[in-house]
Amino acid sequence: MRIGLVRLADAAPYILAGELGYYAEAGLKVHLSWELGWASIKHKIAYGQLDAAHALAPMSLSLSMGLNIATTPAVALLVTSRLGNAITLSTSFRERGVSTTDEFRQEVRSSRGKSRYTFGVVSLDSTHHFLLRSWLRQVGVDPDRDVRIVVVPPGQATRNLRARTLDGYCVGEPWNSLAVREQLGWCPALSNEIQPGHPEKVLLARRDRVEEDPQSYKALTTALHKACAYCANPKNIAAVARKMRKTSVLGAAAQGLERTLRGEFDRGNGESVSSVPVIQFCGGKDGTASPSDMKWISEGMQDCGLISSLEKDEQKRLEAAYVAKF
Repeated sequence: MRIGLVRLADAAPYILAGELGYYAEAGLKVHLSWELGWASIKHKIAYGQLDAAHALAPMSLSLSMGLNIATTPAVALLVTSRLGNAITLSTSFRERGVSTTDEFRQEVRSSRGKSRYTFGVVSLDSTHHFLLRSWLRQVGVDPDRDVRIVVVPPGQATRNLRARTLDGYCVGEPWNSLAVREQLGWCPALSNEIQPGHPEKVLLARRDRVEEDPQSYKALTTALHKACAYCANPKNIAAVARKMRKTSVLGAAAQGLERTLRGEFDRGNGESVSSVPVIQFCGGKDGTASPSDMKWISEGMQDCGLISSLEKDEQKRLEAAYVAKF
């Protein structure tokens, strides 16, 4: 099976499942395919170039509804992680005297009619887009009127912050920690502070592939659920971080990942580091998408203008996109 994934900390279960022999135990031969970003994952799933993928939680619905792609019924077989994202603001704001969310709001509003600040998200149909829009509203900024939101692959976010082509972004780890470490930005909010416990990454597959070979996909889901449980165990944090620091995975960008996985997140704003949920791997019942998870995803896509309110038939499609039947 060919599985696509993107270089992020929450890809750990997909990597560890191979390192620990879980794929082999399940009778599977798996090839991991590194992809630049989520557009590649989405298209390669749609056109059958990948058998499964580490994917954004909303992607099974956007594929199933044919949003900017050929309609491709898809299913999230497993929620592999929750949380993991943060809002990062460029240090260029500090140069303008901005150090609080109140000052940020005033700065953005003062630019109305003259210019708009640019913020990056990894895909328009992403939890990152939902979170960024929600946070902007929370601090009194209109995401449609006051700022410009553009798509940037996760691994390109920090370099765009350095080049000042972005004024901020919402991405996953380690690209927020890296910005703090390199003194390019600071993080006013983490995932759990915007939408507690939100679903983040899922094991994605085309529904027809699952129906053609249910046993293989059931075995794949079992292997990854086991790997998620391993990653979720606090005793294994050091081992997980060490695997992710490999040059072939995240390399130097994963420096400090062990602290992040322990919930010790340096926001880069001078405040003391506090123990907060940053990334949660789903080794238990939280690996199943709940009705509230599905509701949040559908409402987020409506807020972004990607879909209208769900009619009865579309509600069935939503449920089908998050309920795996082997």
